[in-house]
Amino acid sequence: MSGPTVLTEKWPVLGRHEQAAAWLTVWTDLGRAPRTIDAYGRGLAEYLLMCERETSTRPPRTALISRSTYASWVRVRTAGERT
Repeated sequence: MSGPTVLTEKWPVLGRHEQAAAWLTVWTDLGRAPRTIDAYGRGLAEYLLMCERETSTRPPRTALISRSTYASWVRVRTAGERT
């Protein structure tokens, strides 16, 4: 149920990032439980969406987020909020 293909359908942002799908495939191949893969996919999708929002005005090659942006994402995640 939670293979990378299903996750990219559930969270299209994962399909826009080849390395994200490859990373999820590795964990799937290692035999992680479907719910674990789903959780990894959800968290990764939320992170990538935040990165896309933060870098939307920058050229793709410089699309790196700052430490403060990442810290903000972590703070929101640990507070139980969703992006």
